[in-house]
Amino acid sequence: MKAYNIILFMILQSFISVVFSQEIRDGFEISFVKNTTWFNDVSRSNFRGFPLVNEKGEKLHNPTSTFSSKEKMKKIECDLYSVEEQNYLFIHYKPRANVIVNAVNGKIVAVSFGFENLSNPSKIDTERLQIMRNRIMAEICFEDLSFNGEQAVSGYISSFIRFFRP
Repeated sequence: MKAYNIILFMILQSFISVVFSQEIRDGFEISFVKNTTWFNDVSRSNFRGFPLVNEKGEKLHNPTSTFSSKEKMKKIECDLYSVEEQNYLFIHYKPRANVIVNAVNGKIVAVSFGFENLSNPSKIDTERLQIMRNRIMAEICFEDLSFNGEQAVSGYISSFIRFFRP
């Protein structure tokens, strides 16, 4: 009887680890949330737990900023993807980037990508996503970042950028 329990336990353990495991490719942890496949930047967890605070140490809320990098974003898209690829991805998967932004200087420190209704993540070239992530972090920032008119002295915020829009 014990041998059967051990074998059953091992089979269940193997099944559970396969079902709940997450794949990591090219610096992205691939996960599924509702109808969206996420290619999460593995470094994003380095920026959690840093609340937004002003110089008095008080927590800040209600971020406002200027995203003046639309042209830069379009250039990155065009450098990496053809117009046909952009249109296909936009129509079928409504891609977006979730960015983690340093609240002090507006620099993007981590980029994750979400694709709606993508059942097979191997359809997405993660090497190109990695290049896109690196270029977004190097070339794009959020300007005039404030919180109810105050500047942050530390912390990170999350924001979304839609891309491949016609």
